Amino acid sequence: MTAVATRESHARHRDGESAERPATGLFEPHGPTLEDAILAAWDELVSADHATCPVCSGGMSRTSGCETCGSQLT
Repeated sequence: MTAVATRESHARHRDGESAERPATGLFEPHGPTLEDAILAAWDELVSADHATCPVCSGGMSRTSGCETCGSQLT
């Protein structure tokens, strides 16, 4: 009978936790979220009365909404 020594695939800290970074969760954002886009557009509308539409990237004003797709933030 023979045995082969191999390195353990997951190094452990002294406290028993894995030294590797945990895998990214399915629903963790990797960039700007929809909420971030809406809040940014809202802030632009409040401060400058115009913004980039978060739906189609067209021009948007506070009073008439998006000139391209008609969406509005109210």
